[in-house]
Amino acid sequence: MRHSRYLWLLMIIMSCLVVMIAWKTPQAVVSAMAQPQFADTPRVAVQRFWDCLDTRQLEMADQLLLSQDLSPLGEYEVEKWKELVERDPFLSMKKLEFLSSSSQEDIIIRVSWASPLRENLSATYAIKTQSTPEGWKITQIKKITPQSMAIQFN
Repeated sequence: MRHSRYLWLLMIIMSCLVVMIAWKTPQAVVSAMAQPQFADTPRVAVQRFWDCLDTRQLEMADQLLLSQDLSPLGEYEVEKWKELVERDPFLSMKKLEFLSSSSQEDIIIRVSWASPLRENLSATYAIKTQSTPEGWKITQIKKITPQSMAIQFN
């Protein structure tokens, strides 16, 4: 009886592995595990960008941007956040909330930061992403007010 339990457990594990391989190709699974910025959704790229800012990995955050496509206001927002996280070592991201958006490439987020040295910061952004051979990249960042959730990329 004991051996049949292990046999059933082994069969369940094997069936789970087969389902995982059938669901995603092994190459996609391994590349997403090795480098999360190459995962196949725009949301993961946006999450990774803000996580890189939170952990002060500014060069990695830059790699998730298509700098030539950013507008001057987008560049200003990115530089402002880089300066904030460099200046305040206690500043940490508390919450990244994905709000409803019109398409998969256009994402609206609300990011909240906290620090003992300053009051809490919260901002809402409309982020436009684009698929590239290296994975999803951010092409536009626009600060929006919570009252006006209309996205207008220039």
